[in-house]
Amino acid sequence: MQELLTLSKEIHVGVIITTALVILYLYFRFLFEKDYIRLTKFYEKFSLVYFFFLSTLAFTGLIVFTVLKFSWSLKVVLMILAIFHMIVTSVKLHRFLKISSLKDKKTQIDFKEYGQKKYMLDLIVLITVGFISYAIHI
Repeated sequence: MQELLTLSKEIHVGVIITTALVILYLYFRFLFEKDYIRLTKFYEKFSLVYFFFLSTLAFTGLIVFTVLKFSWSLKVVLMILAIFHMIVTSVKLHRFLKISSLKDKKTQIDFKEYGQKKYMLDLIVLITVGFISYAIHI
């Protein structure tokens, strides 16, 4: 049983690190991309990759939660809140994409700024919750 717990935690940590790298890549694309059309085309394609890693993160977290015999703790609640935050802000970013237009510069700027804030906050949340959950044993 201990081997299963160790393996599931190692896989979950690997997915956390990979998801953090994907978020970091998205953040820098939003930060440095100047052309709105290229940014939106990139976002539409790469958001599927982001959602795949979010779902993988949730799935591996569920596996760890199952191996722990569904024992609730502060770590579990923090992880659930973190993934919920990432999903809600992703939906809001997608709404920004849908209401932004090629002719309105303000909506383009809003989309880009919200994307930068969203991915920076996602990275901070992911690293903080991962650190609390795996480095600090509470």
